[in-house]
Amino acid sequence: MRVVLDVNILASASLRVDSVPAGLLRLASSKAHELIVSEKMIKSLDDVLQRPFFAARVTSDERNEFVLAVRANGSLETPDPSVTGVADDAEDDAVLGTAVKARADVIVTGDKGMLAIRTCRGIPIVTAREFLVLVNA
Repeated sequence: MRVVLDVNILASASLRVDSVPAGLLRLASSKAHELIVSEKMIKSLDDVLQRPFFAARVTSDERNEFVLAVRANGSLETPDPSVTGVADDAEDDAVLGTAVKARADVIVTGDKGMLAIRTCRGIPIVTAREFLVLVNA
């Protein structure tokens, strides 16, 4: 399954290795699935991890290592430029555009605005819990 994990899931995964988001990242990066990311998403992840909340919990070395690991374990895709104005936030459009261009099977997010969209060009947008149910079905 080709999986796009939203930046909020990726950022949360950096905090604790035993968290649900970290488990999702491991699952999406496993041989059974393919993690899809874009340079825009990687840049956004790095920016988010430098915010005070994360900077107080993740050292700069840990941040750099985590971002490099996401890049190394993900398949890089350029967002589809035709995906604009779908979400309320341009960064969310970049995530959606990445999924569209990669022909992802699913987008996993905790973002209420993105979840309200429900699908983007036939790609379901689901919560972490819904994704776990989907892969365990």
